[in-house]
Amino acid sequence: MIGVLIKYKGKIMFAGLPKDSDSLKNQLSRIGLDISPHEINLTSNNNYGYEIEIYGQDSAEIAICARICSSDTLGHLNELMQYLDNNEVDDLYELVVDGNSESIAELYKELTTPSELETTDKLVIRTTLNYKANFYEPADCIVEKAIAIPHEEYDALINITDSCYDFIAENQECMYYDKDNNNHCILIYDDTSGDGVIINADGCNYPKYSAFVPHAKTMLEQHELEQSGLKTVKAPITESEKRLLDTISSAADRIATFAHLGHKDFTIEDVLKDLNCDFDDIKELIRNAVAEKLNTKPDISSVEVSDLDIPLQPEISVTTEETQNMTADEEIGGLSL
Repeated sequence: MIGVLIKYKGKIMFAGLPKDSDSLKNQLSRIGLDISPHEINLTSNNNYGYEIEIYGQDSAEIAICARICSSDTLGHLNELMQYLDNNEVDDLYELVVDGNSESIAELYKELTTPSELETTDKLVIRTTLNYKANFYEPADCIVEKAIAIPHEEYDALINITDSCYDFIAENQECMYYDKDNNNHCILIYDDTSGDGVIINADGCNYPKYSAFVPHAKTMLEQHELEQSGLKTVKAPITESEKRLLDTISSAADRIATFAHLGHKDFTIEDVLKDLNCDFDDIKELIRNAVAEKLNTKPDISSVEVSDLDIPLQPEISVTTEETQNMTADEEIGGLSL
């Protein structure tokens, strides 16, 4: 436990961290500092006139206190201690002393930022895990408004949950409980990753009640499609389609890699060559995918694919269950036959 002693206008507050954020804020209010813990600088050089002292007990806590810099706040320190209280961190002292972090905020980010996941064929679910959760009963949350924000703002929101935010203050009317105790909320989502946070501020300017929502943007887009009457139908994907999608994904990954290395301009032909592929291979994948899709249709009796690249040679020959006589001027699906 790290001790924090604050003197302000003749009043003294002592808090042992970690501490519940609301309780910490109430303690500050009782000595006249009616501000967020994230506005309490951990040095006595501040605009409010308070004095502050920080005490560590064991070697790891003393090392943490030694990391405090002018930009660190009481909120940062409390978040770090909450994380350490809920998680076992091996060799914390060595991590603090030998690590690259130059502040409490950086140390917290270093500890909480997940490492790169190794390539795996197992299902990966991005969510939050609650320490010793008491219950999992979900609540109905009615989204009154969805707001996309830049990745930097979203990253701040999920790491600093007791700060005030303009998008919460400006949408107070969207967040309330109705007579049936339904939560009316706003949905804030990252315009880059698509993950989000659903919030009912309950009259506050910070996310008083909130929950992490993975794939929030996708859920929102799906809902908008359904509301417009355009429901998506998930058809089985064929093997050729899968190979085509894998090729597209590999091409995009390769371009992204070289873009990070300073390259700006690319041609699809060159990228495909790097992947031991060319336009003829792509054409073959598309042709086979079309043939595989045709074979799934109940009114198609046979599909033959020609592998010979001969001018004017049909690449796909199709026989239907019922042959109909059509004139050369008739059109089906926009194609003149």
